[in-house]
Amino acid sequence: MKTPSSKFQVTALLLVAHLAHGAEPLPLSTSYWKDPAFLKSFNGSYRIEARIEPAVSTDERGLLVEVQKSMEDGERKAALAKLKGSSLTAKSAALTFNLANLYFETGELDDAEKAYRKAIEDYPSFRRAHRNLGVLLVRKEKTEDALKHLIEAVRLGDSDGSTYGMIGYCRLEQGEWASALQAYRMAQVSEPDAVEWKAGVAQCLQQLDETSEAVALLDEVIRRRPEEAGYAELQAGMLIELGRLDDAVKALELPRRLGRLSGDGLLLLAELNLRESRSEDALALVPEAFAAGTKPTDGRLMAVLGFATSVREWEVARALLEKAREQIKGEAPRPLRLAEAKLEIDSDEAPDKGVEMLSKLIEEDPTDGVALLELGKYEVSRGKPGEGELLLERATAVEQVAADAWVEIAKLRVGESRFGAALTAVDEALKLRPGGSLQDYRDSLAKLADAAN
Repeated sequence: MKTPSSKFQVTALLLVAHLAHGAEPLPLSTSYWKDPAFLKSFNGSYRIEARIEPAVSTDERGLLVEVQKSMEDGERKAALAKLKGSSLTAKSAALTFNLANLYFETGELDDAEKAYRKAIEDYPSFRRAHRNLGVLLVRKEKTEDALKHLIEAVRLGDSDGSTYGMIGYCRLEQGEWASALQAYRMAQVSEPDAVEWKAGVAQCLQQLDETSEAVALLDEVIRRRPEEAGYAELQAGMLIELGRLDDAVKALELPRRLGRLSGDGLLLLAELNLRESRSEDALALVPEAFAAGTKPTDGRLMAVLGFATSVREWEVARALLEKAREQIKGEAPRPLRLAEAKLEIDSDEAPDKGVEMLSKLIEEDPTDGVALLELGKYEVSRGKPGEGELLLERATAVEQVAADAWVEIAKLRVGESRFGAALTAVDEALKLRPGGSLQDYRDSLAKLADAAN
């Protein structure tokens, strides 16, 4: 499990990232496990499929009848005790499977997983055991392992909508958008009103550049589940991608009024207000975000902090830093310290303090490319090109920032009329980031170099 510090390290280069094409797949709603379609499908798995699954002896059948009566009386724990206490269970794949089901229902997921695996070991073609183990592994967020068992269940003849829906979810988690879309649409054949499958289709459509259709589909989802803010947050990200910022704000305002918006959603709303030059509204959302039931994630915090800094909204940026620090025990993680250093320098409020912080970061880790890049740019800006170029050259050895470092070196050399050397730097940058505006810059620079000769 990642520590808070290591999680922040993962997001070090996300200072100006925004919720868009690369958004994390939306987790299955907790409501799905209570959905009538899922419960009907799961409860149906108690029925014996005699043609394709383990045969049941007379004694085993008698025990199952007793268990079924306890279940009908609402005595799940008594039913569980009957199966656990019987010597027949250890020798029967069918009874072990029913034991697993009861463990699942009573929330003993680890015991349920062991029992499902035992049933499959005893009877490898046990279709319902593969299917229910797959469902349980999705519940435990082990989607890669879950996918294997869900696919095996389909191979053995399962055609249940929830099985296909779970396969879609697992494919989505792996970034296999087209395959996920196909599975979700198969799920919708028998479960056309399942909100989770509609949301899954929407996420696939977004990744397949059909964002407008995805937004329209999420309108249906949100009408069905207005209390689940995750869908509104997902739609808001899509609307941002389409450039419909006002609509994105509207999508988030209803769950905000209902008190359902997560910390991430509230910070996203703050960013949208910043984009629309409503800095006071953005500032008011910062404490609200950190007081939410679900606190802001590191990635969302760093994204909004980076954006606030980039548009020079220093008050909002400082509020974000202060709230983030309140959540951290001990020394702040490196990316947060880096963000604070950039803020002190870029705002020109305490540049010496920012330089000191960057220097300390580099002393702790000489390969911190972002710190090297920022300190190099600052040295150039205050009239120390030699020191700046040395720092920027060190930054070119760090893959994540190498292209940016070469561009800064090129700009420095142009300022010194070293056009040939500047071209060399741009060419190095183009190897890492070919085409686009960088190629246009190179073409203009080449003409300038020719004119100077």
